This record gives sequence, structure tokens and C-alpha cells, in this order.
Amino acid sequence: MEPAVNSSDARQQLEARAAEALKAALAEVSTIKVREIRHAPPRAGRENGLMACVDVFGHRHNLACEVENNGQPHLLRSALEEMRKSPGHLRGDTTPVIIAPYLSPEAQALCKKNHAGYVDLEGNASLALGEVFIAKRTLPRAGQHSSLAAHPWPVGRAAGEKFTAASERTKPIARRAGA
Repeated sequence: MEPAVNSSDARQQLEARAAEALKAALAEVSTIKVREIRHAPPRAGRENGLMACVDVFGHRHNLACEVENNGQPHLLRSALEEMRKSPGHLRGDTTPVIIAPYLSPEAQALCKKNHAGYVDLEGNASLALGEVFIAKRTLPRAGQHSSLAAHPWPVGRAAGEKFTAASERTKPIARRAGA
């Protein structure tokens, strides 16, 4: 029997895994230099968030990341709406990013429709950073996400186990705009 996970501990563990997944996605492109990834200042209605500062070809980009414990499209709609309405949170030089344990193709399409990047702990990612676009897609294993659809984080695996396994199944695609 596994010990009970404190919700605060689970939230911290999810944020740590989210930061790891974001770093891994950004590390796929040698021209991206991560300057800093830190906890975002709290704001009403939001518990999880990260701010990332990166340099791409010498130009600074900020990523405002919402870390969601469940990437179901109906739950992401409110998070995306909140990001859009947040005063000053998304200045012109800041890219909104959703990070979740798993984002289905429908959830990924919702992020794209709302001009938000995304990263999930399964290795899927889509980030537009000025001249560089990162797109990573994993092929799900048979029956892999049926439990993720019904249960939010945590899903019962050890903290780096899922991400490591997922990263072995990914093929990164990075290109310069116009190429």
C-alpha cells in the first residue's frame, strides 16, 4: 500500500516534473539557452505556475506556464481564459504555456487555437519562440491514457519514471521560421 500523498507535496512534485519537462523540450534546440525557470508569483485562483526566461539567438523570451494536474479540454478552457484575462500577466513578450501530465490531441488543438504553447509529461510539446518552433509528438502505447483521462495527477508511478520512458519515444522537430 502506497503512503497517502499530501496535496501540497503532490503539487510541488508536479511543478518539479513540469519544470523538468519544459527544460527537456527547450534543450532539444541548441540555440535556446534557458536563463531561469522559477515559481510564478501566486494570483487569485491559481496554485501552480512557472515563469521561464530563455534566450533564442540573443533575443529574450518569457514563458508564463500554467501547470495543470489534469489536461482534459473542458478544464483547460478555464485555465486558458484565465491566462487571457489576467492583467499584465501576459505582456507582448510573454508566451502562455500549458503544462500537464498528458494533453490529448483535442487539448493540444485547444492550446493552439488559444495561441498557447504546451508541454506534457509524456513528451508532447509545441512552443513558438520567435524564430524557433518546437514540436514534439509521442506515440501513445495501447491503452496508455485511459487511466489518465479519468484520474488527475498523480497516477501512481515514480516521479521521473514516466517522463524518462516518454522521452525515449519522442522525435523532436525544431526549425527556424521561414525554413
